[in-house]
Amino acid sequence: MTEQMEHSVGRFAEELQAVRAGRASPAILNGVRVVLKGGSASLPDLAMIAVKDAQNLIVIPNSPDTQRPIETSIRSAGLGLNPRIEKDAIIVPVPKSTKESREKLLKSLGAMAENARVHVRKNRQDAMKRLKADSKDNMTPDEVKAWEKDIQTVTDKYTGRIEDQLKAKQREIERT
Repeated sequence: MTEQMEHSVGRFAEELQAVRAGRASPAILNGVRVVLKGGSASLPDLAMIAVKDAQNLIVIPNSPDTQRPIETSIRSAGLGLNPRIEKDAIIVPVPKSTKESREKLLKSLGAMAENARVHVRKNRQDAMKRLKADSKDNMTPDEVKAWEKDIQTVTDKYTGRIEDQLKAKQREIERT
């Protein structure tokens, strides 16, 4: 149960890293898929991504042949980014966020957090079902109550971690 909850919290943390907070972060490009002649690949597999300065990312393709497809994929990824090719690299300016875009982003963060909490609660529910099935023959009602309390304590711990990560990201966005 804790492994699944840990996975849910970890996935939420990864999603938060990909959220653009108004300054350049290589994580915002991790989900970009680059379409090539032989199929597609993730951008981090095809290029090095680094922070050039506070408002720009630099993408250095492993192969010069992938430069144009990478630029096109970043542009069409729905991130609102307009990369430009400069010599052997791609510069990706990250625009400053407006008050309106920050509010929209904060709402989407709330939805992402709720989704993560739902996964944690689903794991709790599965654990409770297994406990009920296992307890029919070999546990006293007091032991069952103690286990239920332990399961709830673990659930509260993981939902608290989600809440802490959400608040930290909200503060980061509000500061930009």
